[in-house]
Amino acid sequence: MEDYVGHNYFTKPDRRPPKSRDKGEIDDILAKFGKEFPYVQMADVCGVKIQLRTNSKHVLKYWNLNWFPAVDGEVADGIIYVVNGIDGYEPHQFYDLERRRLLIVNSEYYGTVKSAGVLGLTGVIAEERDVHPIHGACVGIEKNGNMEGCVIIAPTGTGKTSQSHELLYSLPNSKVHSDDYVFVFFEPEPIAKATERQLYMRTDIAKNHRTFIPLFDKLPIENVVMEKRECAKRQKDQPRSCYNMVLRGERSCEFDNGRKLCYWAYGNSRVMFPRYMFPMLIREPDGGLREVPKGKESVINEVPVNYIVLLTRDRESVPARLLNCEEVIEVLKEGRFTIRPGAGPPEKWGKIGYEPFYNPYPPEINLERQEKFFRRLYDSGVKFYLLNTGHHKNRKITLHQTHMYIRHIIGV
Repeated sequence: MEDYVGHNYFTKPDRRPPKSRDKGEIDDILAKFGKEFPYVQMADVCGVKIQLRTNSKHVLKYWNLNWFPAVDGEVADGIIYVVNGIDGYEPHQFYDLERRRLLIVNSEYYGTVKSAGVLGLTGVIAEERDVHPIHGACVGIEKNGNMEGCVIIAPTGTGKTSQSHELLYSLPNSKVHSDDYVFVFFEPEPIAKATERQLYMRTDIAKNHRTFIPLFDKLPIENVVMEKRECAKRQKDQPRSCYNMVLRGERSCEFDNGRKLCYWAYGNSRVMFPRYMFPMLIREPDGGLREVPKGKESVINEVPVNYIVLLTRDRESVPARLLNCEEVIEVLKEGRFTIRPGAGPPEKWGKIGYEPFYNPYPPEINLERQEKFFRRLYDSGVKFYLLNTGHHKNRKITLHQTHMYIRHIIGV
C-alpha cells in the first residue's frame, strides 16, 4: 500500500497494537500469506542479528534508515515478520521467545517494529549474553579529554527527549549517542552502546524547539497532521492542547499561519532523524550566535555510563535529589507514570500507569534480572539522581530548571 502525502506516511493503526504470546497465530498468518516475502533485510543491534521479513515498503524504508546493517551472510539470531493484508486479524503483535521470532499483523506503524519488535526481541537475546537494555536517552560529554556518559531514564511525557536535546543544543562538548534505548556492556566498567543509526523521534519536540521545524520538513515523517480539522478530532478533549489554546486566543495556529504541517497536533507523529543533524548553538569569533548541525564528528556509538538521571512528573517530589541504591530500585520497580499518546490506548491517556523499570519494550520483562542489573550499575560507581519535572510547592518546575540541575550533576 502506498499511503504517502509528500514525504508524510499515514499508517493504520497510528500507534502500537496489543501484543500477546503466540498460540499458533504466527504459523497460521504465515500460511495465509503463503508466499515469499518481497523484502528481507538484516540489522546488527549491538551484536544481535535481527532479520526483517515484510511486504511493507514503508517498513522496509524506515528499517534501512534506522538500523546498522549486518554483514552479508551472517545468521539471524531472531526474526521479525511484518505482514499486511491478512483477513481475519485485527492489528496485533505475536511473540514466540523460544523460537526467537515475532510477528506484527496488519500494522505498518513503524514504532511497533522498532520498539516492541526489534528492541524487545534483541533485549531477550542480549540479556542471555550479559548485555542489558535501558529505555533511556544517552548523551556523551567530553571533559578534559575524557568522555563521560549521562543516561536519562523516564516514562513517556516527563521530558527525557527534551532534556537530552537541551544538552546537545547548549553544550558544544556534548556528543549525540541515543534518544531512546541503549544496551550496557560491562568491560568491566559499564559502557552504553547505541542501538540506532538514525533516530525515530516524536515530532512534537518542535513545539518547544522550533529550530527542528525546517529540519523535519526535509525528512521522512509519519502520521503528521496536515489539516486543521484533524486537530479538533485529536485535541478537543485536552484543555491545554494547542487547538483549545487557539480557540481561547492564547496562541496562533500553524495552519492559519500558512503551514501545511503541524508537528505537535498529534503526540505520536514521528520523524526519522539523522543524528548528525541535531542543531547546536555556537558563538562566533565576533561574539555572534549561530545554529549549526552537530556534525558527524559529534556522533558516538559508545560511552561510559557515569550518571543516570531518573525523571518523574508529580506534585510531591523535590526538584532534585541524589539516590541511594534501595531508592533507585524502589523508584524503578514501581515505574509509576502518566500515560501519553503512543504509550497506551486512547481511553487510558492521561491516567496513571505502572511500567517496571520504565521499559515497555520486552515481550516479557524479567524483573529479577533487571533489579540485579541496576544494582550492579550502582555498585560500579554510577551516580543516580531523581529529578521532578512537575510541580513543587505549587510552582511549576520549568524545562530550564531541570536542564540546569542536569548540567550541575554532570559538572558542566
